[in-house]
Amino acid sequence: MPLDAITYRVKAGHEDRLIEVFSPRNFTRVDSPVIRDAGGRTVGMLLGTGLFVQGETLVRVIHHDGVPAAQIARHMSVQEGVREAERAIQPWLTEPRDTETEQGFRDHFHRSLMLVLEQDSPDERPAAGTVALRYPLRPGAGAELADARDVRGRGTPLRVSPDHPTIVRTALFLQQDTLVRVVQYDGHPYDVVGYLSDRCHGEKAEAWLADYLLDPSRPVDPDAYLVRAHEQAMTSIAHMSVLGVE
Repeated sequence: MPLDAITYRVKAGHEDRLIEVFSPRNFTRVDSPVIRDAGGRTVGMLLGTGLFVQGETLVRVIHHDGVPAAQIARHMSVQEGVREAERAIQPWLTEPRDTETEQGFRDHFHRSLMLVLEQDSPDERPAAGTVALRYPLRPGAGAELADARDVRGRGTPLRVSPDHPTIVRTALFLQQDTLVRVVQYDGHPYDVVGYLSDRCHGEKAEAWLADYLLDPSRPVDPDAYLVRAHEQAMTSIAHMSVLGVE
C-alpha cells in the first residue's frame, strides 16, 4: 500500500500555529476514507495521512491503497475540513495560492506532488505512526536527483527488513530542493531510530545520496549518525490513520 507526499512552503517559526490548526480539536477529519470517482463509484481507500514541518518546509504524507493521485486530489478537494485548514494556514504560507475552488485545490495538489525516488511498502498494515526526515541538499542537487537516469542503479534502496519487524514501510520523496525520507512503524518511535541506524549507518543503504547532500560527510559512528538524524527529523504536526488519531 503506497505512500505519496505533497509539500508546501511556509514561513519559518510558526510551528505552534500550524500545530494548532491541525490539532484534533480544530481539524475536521475527512467525512469518509472511501475515495469515489465523479460518478460515485468506489475507486480506492485513504488509509492515513501525516503532516510534518521543518523550517520553511511543510510536508503532507498520504497513505492509500494505490489509487491514482488525481483521485486523491479530487477526494481531498471536496472535504470541508481540509478546505477550512487551507484557509487557516494562508497567513503562514510564503506564496498565496487558490484552493478555495475544487479545481484550484486539485491544481495546487498536482503542483505540490513530490517525486517518489524510493519506496518499499510490501503489505497493507496500517501504521501507528510516521517519522519524516528532511535531508538538506547542495545547490542544484534536486534537479540532478529528479533525472531518473541519475538515480537508477545507484546503490541499494532502503527497504523494510525482517530484522526490524515493526517497520511497516519507507519512501524517499523529492520536489525541487526538498528531499524527505518517510518511515512508518506499528511499534514505538524508537524502533525507527534502531532501524535507520542499522540500515543507513551500519549497512550504508543511503550512501548513494552523499553526492547530493549539503554535508556529504559520513558520521563516524552510530551516535554521530543519530545526532544528524535528530537534526533532520521534522516536527510531527498530525497523524491520522485507520487506527485512529495521534
